[in-house]
Amino acid sequence: MNSRERVLKAINFEEPDMVPISELSIDLSLMEKILDIKKDITYSSQSALISDREKERSLYDIYYKTYRKIGLDLIYCISTSLPYDYELKKLPNGQLVDELGRTCTFDPTSKTQTVTGTVFNTEEDVEKFLEYEFPDPEAPGRDYGLRHLKKINQETMALGFHIREPFAQTWEALTPVKFVYWMHKNFSLVKKFIDKLTDFNIQLIKILCQHDLDIIIMGGDLCEAKGPMLSPDRFRSLGVFDAMRRQVEMAHRYNTKFIKHTDGFVDPLLEDLLDIAKIDGLHSLDPSAGVDIGKIKKNYGDRLILHGNISVDNLATKRPEEIIEETKNVIKTASPNGGHILSSSNSWYGGGKLENYLVMVETGRKYGKYPITL
Repeated sequence: MNSRERVLKAINFEEPDMVPISELSIDLSLMEKILDIKKDITYSSQSALISDREKERSLYDIYYKTYRKIGLDLIYCISTSLPYDYELKKLPNGQLVDELGRTCTFDPTSKTQTVTGTVFNTEEDVEKFLEYEFPDPEAPGRDYGLRHLKKINQETMALGFHIREPFAQTWEALTPVKFVYWMHKNFSLVKKFIDKLTDFNIQLIKILCQHDLDIIIMGGDLCEAKGPMLSPDRFRSLGVFDAMRRQVEMAHRYNTKFIKHTDGFVDPLLEDLLDIAKIDGLHSLDPSAGVDIGKIKKNYGDRLILHGNISVDNLATKRPEEIIEETKNVIKTASPNGGHILSSSNSWYGGGKLENYLVMVETGRKYGKYPITL
């Protein structure tokens, strides 16, 4: 059974030969170590912030080689490509401004652009952007990176695509403080931003899924360690779950599974995510926030694909022997009857221990053979 067949069986709640293993992303600094790349990479790990097509192809070549060398079963195209001939705005302090007005700063440890601010200072700035400057999802070139990754992958691994959550993109673009302030002062403006991004994603999913994607995974947190960022009622009033369902429905037109990522304690939102949003699966099932993958498997394991959940905190701090035991326990509780993709509870961060990441994969291969007998 090859990697793609393994993933397809698992996400259809059947038992493959062994538990599929994947990661949402791996930071470039780690990929350099894994591939023993001597030339330092100085550009971002997100193709949505690379306007140089040669560098973008190089990025996905590195991703592919890394995932193959590790022996993973599912590879994600980590972000949409910029349209052809699009030039990112660069501020005098070196920050980049993305298509949604978020200012991004390069982190040399992870080699990732992180959102650190916004160009929106007033409600009028936002209104003008939404009316006249909002990006076009159908601009030619948005699937450039995906087409290249699909070409080099040749169905060796299952193929997924990472898109962003409209709710998360909105609070990032406005900044959390302005998001909360404007949500109370001008609720319709915040909802309009979320709705515009939802329409954008629906058209984007339509374009992407024509490339025979196996999985769409939606990044962007809804929760933190203590629980949801907003009350379930407030999420509903913003239309977050209804908006998500519309995106799920577009993916399902192409027989593509839809997995929602969120860090934090997600349990209070599970019923809404299943019954209103109609998601197929959940990532990352954050154990550091108290999410019990065994409990969720017991309650929802016949209709919710579980993607996780080896603690990224433990991967960064614990001994390899402890990671082996944690991985074995996750396999024992989450893998029987399929429906489980083994991964960390987020991604492989450049500041973590490479030895522990690799031990997790090795343990998954050793003890994840079906039938599970742990």
